[in-house]
Amino acid sequence: MAFYILKIPPKEVEELARRIEEVQKFIKPCSLCNNFSTEEICSLCASPKREKDVICVVEEPKDILAIEKTGQYDGLYYCLLGSISPMEGIDGEDLNIHKLVKRVASGEIKEIIISTDPDNDGELTAQFLIQKLSVYKVKIYRLAIGIPLGTQIEYIDSATLGKALMDRKPVS
Repeated sequence: MAFYILKIPPKEVEELARRIEEVQKFIKPCSLCNNFSTEEICSLCASPKREKDVICVVEEPKDILAIEKTGQYDGLYYCLLGSISPMEGIDGEDLNIHKLVKRVASGEIKEIIISTDPDNDGELTAQFLIQKLSVYKVKIYRLAIGIPLGTQIEYIDSATLGKALMDRKPVS
């Protein structure tokens, strides 16, 4: 980025700086889900077409975009804005889950889909969320992890293949 900035004319540098300031000034976390928004409540939370009793929990706003691209989900989201990371000194109490717990405790949410990354930090975060939310009357699901479409079994790493076998589901 530094090399790009050094190559462009000063007028474009000023424009870039102005746009960066606008992002900081006008884009804030949604008051309900923490997704980035220019309004108090983001367009997804405000939409009357979304299922209001299902929440997909993600680590970052970019995860919301990825899920939305599938066209397969029409519930709400809750963005943690991070994950548990022992290496970085971030534990479960550092996560921003108070608004999520409050909504689940109120009884308005019937289903939670935990969609954290399938890495060590994401798995720790998922287990923490399951522990915190399982005391409430809510169905909790973990996003399925497994074999990518179009691949061959022999090329799948053993951890992914093992997880897919452990989490298998019946076909009938």
